[in-house]
Amino acid sequence: MAKVIVKDSRFLSGITEIPSFKIGDLEFVFEADLSEKGRRVAEKELRETPERVKESLEELKRLLSQEEDLTWPNNDFFLIKYLRKCKFYPESAFQLLKKYFEIKVKNPEYFYDVDINYYIQIANLRIVDMMPRRDHKGRRIFVVRNLGKFDPNLYTMEQLFKGVAMMMEAVSLEPDTQVNGVVIVLDLKELALYHLKPLTPSFIRFGMKWCQDCIPLRLKGLHVINETSMIDATYAIIKNFLSEKLRNRIYFHGKDYEMIHEYIAPNCLPTEYGGTISLGDCPKVEELMEMYGDFIERCKKEMDVINSYGYKKDLTENTQL
Repeated sequence: MAKVIVKDSRFLSGITEIPSFKIGDLEFVFEADLSEKGRRVAEKELRETPERVKESLEELKRLLSQEEDLTWPNNDFFLIKYLRKCKFYPESAFQLLKKYFEIKVKNPEYFYDVDINYYIQIANLRIVDMMPRRDHKGRRIFVVRNLGKFDPNLYTMEQLFKGVAMMMEAVSLEPDTQVNGVVIVLDLKELALYHLKPLTPSFIRFGMKWCQDCIPLRLKGLHVINETSMIDATYAIIKNFLSEKLRNRIYFHGKDYEMIHEYIAPNCLPTEYGGTISLGDCPKVEELMEMYGDFIERCKKEMDVINSYGYKKDLTENTQL
């Protein structure tokens, strides 16, 4: 299996390589360096220049060092993704990092004690797939589908969220993804009423805050397909927790897959949505262990070190999410 070698130790856990993995003939490769196209986008959209990077990192570290009861990784590769999310405004990146660490100490059940074997089984459901190709704007594409395979009686929202959080941590390591962002295609074809029961207002509020205010990723579009009438009531609740910017990036397409192609080229989508990518049959757990095991193990190792940092005091008293 091919591997991308990272020549310097940019990862907190000290790992020096991230393995690629395959599904069928498609190879998923971790991209450790910012591409030339990504560099141009970063300079134009995020104000990123070598001088500003140096100045912003110094100021961000100064702000972090003054925050009481917070331990943080003094690692440029880790910190720069927060600066990119905030267009290299150190004070904004500082507030983002504070929220990132605060939400974890206030809600530990969603972030700690990850069982790799358990998440291999969740991966076997193939609910979330990352496409092997970026779109024309360099964004990572995720397809969420097969929701009928998710049984709320077998998997709790806490367990499912831990897997999502670990995936987002892994994705946020890629410089091009930090710069260009991610796009999600959400297929609700198999969604049933019982799937919505765990989506309490408190969990929705938590999830939306985490997505919008706490992670260093730019969500550039959410494309919903095969939605039904019962989604209207659910979305009426969810949109109250969304910023205007994010609401404007949500698109409902119904069964019109060709409409998605106006935003995402077919060569970046699975064949079932009029695309050209064949993801094949769902592999068995044993095959997933061979494909994903090394990758997930490395990601968990990195996440364990990240989780060792944060606030060392109880922030839950007299506070909300």
